Amino acid sequence: MQPARKLAVQKNYGYSKYPARQPSSYPDPHRRVKKVKLVSLVLASFLLSLVVVAQYSSLVLTNYRISAARAELAAMHETTRELELEVSKLSAVGLIEEIAKSELGMIEPELNQLRIISTGRVLSVSFGE
Repeated sequence: MQPARKLAVQKNYGYSKYPARQPSSYPDPHRRVKKVKLVSLVLASFLLSLVVVAQYSSLVLTNYRISAARAELAAMHETTRELELEVSKLSAVGLIEEIAKSELGMIEPELNQLRIISTGRVLSVSFGE
């Protein structure tokens, strides 16, 4: 049988060159501590990366809101400018008089058509005479 074993070792039929190690009955306590440290380090790194991603997404969202608010503010400034221009056009006395005459059919009163009603207080009125 000796030659068969030698042949099996040479061709590696399930036999190892080195003898099998016997598992120790006591696990290495340092190996467990190292494993726990490694797992905790990986977990801490993962959590830290989640915090960084959350902060970055919050920053992007805030920048998006700021740019939208700036665009809205620019549109409001443009509308305000247009409305101020329209107010200045419509508040001109000549334009008001023209609109009253052409669109509303109003005419200027003659002096004999004016009546002054007193309420008990003395008012000073002049008619450009």
